[in-house]
Amino acid sequence: MRRTLAVLVAVVAPVCTLAASPWVASAQAIQTPTGTTNAATCAFTSYTLNGTFNRIGGSATFTLDASGTCVGTSSGVTVTVTFNSIGPWSCVAGVATGSGGFQPSNGLGQSVGAALVNTGGEYVVALYGLTAGAAGQFTTLPIPCEEGQTQTTIGGSGTLTFAT
Repeated sequence: MRRTLAVLVAVVAPVCTLAASPWVASAQAIQTPTGTTNAATCAFTSYTLNGTFNRIGGSATFTLDASGTCVGTSSGVTVTVTFNSIGPWSCVAGVATGSGGFQPSNGLGQSVGAALVNTGGEYVVALYGLTAGAAGQFTTLPIPCEEGQTQTTIGGSGTLTFAT
């Protein structure tokens, strides 16, 4: 019996010591399928807001669609985000939040939340996600809207810098 107990203690004690000792945890960053990070600055030659815009606006829902060529690790990007205004929105002023995504030409599509500020037709946009972010500015010239007409599409140009 003593011999059996001694063998049992000799076998069980090292296992218990391993179980009670701290384990080293490892982590791996999220990367693209090629194992790299995408980062680029893009010139938007095609930037469009689709919705209903008036000079004196109320609450609004609209979509931002943009595409452009980039300098950096990606040669292009497309953006599609749907926004809801916070308070009144017009062609010359407003603040909105939304969600959607952007797609680098050589990477995975990124789901993002977004914020948009319009001051006199000058827009600042921020896109933020778990593994990606972007910021940019756009300039528009909504002449029909500023003249008091309803405008459903407002186009312009601008820049966007992103990283995934």
